[in-house]
Amino acid sequence: MDKLIFTVLNSIKSTQTRQTNNAHEIANVATPGFKKSFSEQAKSLDVYVPGTHNSRAMAELKRSNLVDMSPGAMMVSGRALDIYVNDLGAIAVQGPEGQDLYTRRGDLSVSANGALVTGSGRLVLGDNGPITVPQGSHISITSNGTVTMIPSGASQEVAVGRIKLVDTKGENLIIRKDGLYQGVNGELSASAEVKVTPRALEGSNVNVVDSMVKMIALSREYEMTVNMIKNAREVDAASASTMRLN
Repeated sequence: MDKLIFTVLNSIKSTQTRQTNNAHEIANVATPGFKKSFSEQAKSLDVYVPGTHNSRAMAELKRSNLVDMSPGAMMVSGRALDIYVNDLGAIAVQGPEGQDLYTRRGDLSVSANGALVTGSGRLVLGDNGPITVPQGSHISITSNGTVTMIPSGASQEVAVGRIKLVDTKGENLIIRKDGLYQGVNGELSASAEVKVTPRALEGSNVNVVDSMVKMIALSREYEMTVNMIKNAREVDAASASTMRLN
């Protein structure tokens, strides 16, 4: 009986984790460039208790936050600093410890100190570190990620720097608590093959209908596991009653 209880309790814990992740995805369905990022593997773990004849079989769950890099829908915004990263590319940004991290969020802007930043305020990296845009006008981004502008007092357009774009094809990325992606095998090299679509944004790759259906299914799964505990209690009580009668 205790084996059944251990199995059911572990199932409840797993369902609660998936419910939390699903709710997080639904909450970010309108976040530009948001990616789904959850996977789970399970295996049986036998735990031997000294002094007993039987071991306790428990399910061991291994979860990872691997990012699903499937592209979201392209949304034409018309804004000069908005970019949609084509295929499986990503934008390199500076992490809290100065490391390279990655994002698909292309709603870029120029901060008060002239730095090119994402919509969440992360410094966008170029070939030689964070990109700084001098005072000027007509700031735009070309299809290869080059930031251009017309400096103050000039009439000719000049290149400020190229955004560091990386190719994530064949790479495993995990999502951090701050929403940025980190390479499982270290930092990725810049790729000249990755292109962007200017004046457009990428939507979330979360399908809200699928997520709502999944939420209902997980709720029913939770109810079923709770009912199993109740049934196990009733069976245990009936067995104890039968033993007393004997």
